[in-house]
Amino acid sequence: MSDSPLLLALIGHPGEAPARSESLRRLRGGRVVLTAESMEAAAGENATFHAAVVDSSADAVRAIAAGKHVLVAAPVADSLQDAESLLGSAEEAGVYLSVGGVPVNVPANRVILDRLSSGKLGESGLLRVHCWSGESSRSLASKLYGHIDLAIRFFGSSPAELYSVARGDQSYLQVHLGFAGGGMAILDFSGRLPAGQGYDSLSLIGSSGAAYSDDHHNTHLLFAGGNPAALIDDCGDGLLAEVQAFVDAIAGETLPPTDGEAVLTVHRVLEAIGRSSESAGVLHERGGAYEPA
Repeated sequence: MSDSPLLLALIGHPGEAPARSESLRRLRGGRVVLTAESMEAAAGENATFHAAVVDSSADAVRAIAAGKHVLVAAPVADSLQDAESLLGSAEEAGVYLSVGGVPVNVPANRVILDRLSSGKLGESGLLRVHCWSGESSRSLASKLYGHIDLAIRFFGSSPAELYSVARGDQSYLQVHLGFAGGGMAILDFSGRLPAGQGYDSLSLIGSSGAAYSDDHHNTHLLFAGGNPAALIDDCGDGLLAEVQAFVDAIAGETLPPTDGEAVLTVHRVLEAIGRSSESAGVLHERGGAYEPA
């Protein structure tokens, strides 16, 4: 790695900028030099930076056009076509495009993946996910992207078939994924909780073991008079690990942090989930596309 650190700009969610900057204080080989609400605002600061951590595909487009490496929050783009365009632009500009804000980078989930790769859990059989929240800055598409990506990693392939059902204004969504060999994943997402802390639960049953990542087991009681409150320890949101991998890849110390085809695979599944919800039908994978039986 060069003795000169990679200079980073944090773009978007200005209210979270101080906390995000603090979480990156231990970053090796990189340094945050700018925070701004948008790439347009960053350009007005006239500051020098080499890479941008952004929260929207629009800012990712602007960053790539400016020749900056980009770490963009899931779901990367609004559609499969937009994702293809964004990846093509990054390749043409010769910059890295990485995906952030995904549960695969949460420490507990990294442990589960390590146990799978070492064979301690055997073959993945059943993945069960609850992702419940109230008012949140994270969109349903963001949550869906991250957990579809994680499911594909756990089972080592795209789902062979899928079914999805939504309720009301899509504040509740359940997704059933079937994988070759009989494995399955059942994921449900709800935005119906009151404003405040949400709840996430993940359990994976393999052929020779099981593992879980559950907020219930990371909850502590706070006694401050009256009824006790429950405080959930998130055990790390993965931001430092994501940005560190991004910096290391740019420095040439590791492989590129994001596989473009993997991004497109997730977006193909996301589009199929939307079509399944509208048609209330099962879709089957055929040649990389999802079609009715």
